Amino acid sequence: MSKYKILVVIPIIRDIPASSSKKNFYKKNASIDFEVDITTIKFGPASIECFYDEVWASPFVVEEIKKAELKGYCGVLIDCFMNPGLKAAREVVDIPIIGVGEAAIITALMLGDSFTIIDVGPDKYVKKTPPMMIREMGVASRFASIRGIGVPVLELSECRDLVDSIVAEAIKAVNEDGADVIVLGCTGLAGIAREVEDKINIPVVDPALSALKILEALVRMGVKHSRKTYINPPNKERKLPT
Repeated sequence: MSKYKILVVIPIIRDIPASSSKKNFYKKNASIDFEVDITTIKFGPASIECFYDEVWASPFVVEEIKKAELKGYCGVLIDCFMNPGLKAAREVVDIPIIGVGEAAIITALMLGDSFTIIDVGPDKYVKKTPPMMIREMGVASRFASIRGIGVPVLELSECRDLVDSIVAEAIKAVNEDGADVIVLGCTGLAGIAREVEDKINIPVVDPALSALKILEALVRMGVKHSRKTYINPPNKERKLPT
């Protein structure tokens, strides 16, 4: 049986080992008729935690996506909650492109009246970056709150009380902010949503899993983004490092 090929672009400059939990997560959760490949970017940041990081990563994410279309991939998933390069990529390719943050928020809207994002990283960034995305998506009326656990992305693998920290913030979000749904705000938290959900008894959205399943659905349906929204850019000279 031939399989749909999709690419996951992780917008960081570190190599991802073949045995990494990230690769295992996507391959384990992909449907049987999908083949998932994973790549990183050649230039850019070590992690994405602010708008500056996003700008550094975006052009190189777009270049990987352009190459993916030429190689015959059916769709691409951008593995970062801030969706670096998402809109630009949709302007230049004709395959569906899914951003993890956008997918997670759309999923949350179907599960309850209000949602809280629990993010990682320093509070000064957490309080700024996701709320701006919420406003751009036009769903601020459904947004209960943003809460953070204060662990930098590059230190997540060393955090021994990660789940407990998220559960503590989720309980506050429910009791103090009125959240009906919790959205995990970083793909570094992939794979722990069910464990958190079991402890708080409301839906917890895994952003990476949401993006994967939405991408699979779009590929199967044979639909892509609208050219009325994502217009092809004008022809002109542009340069990137080679």
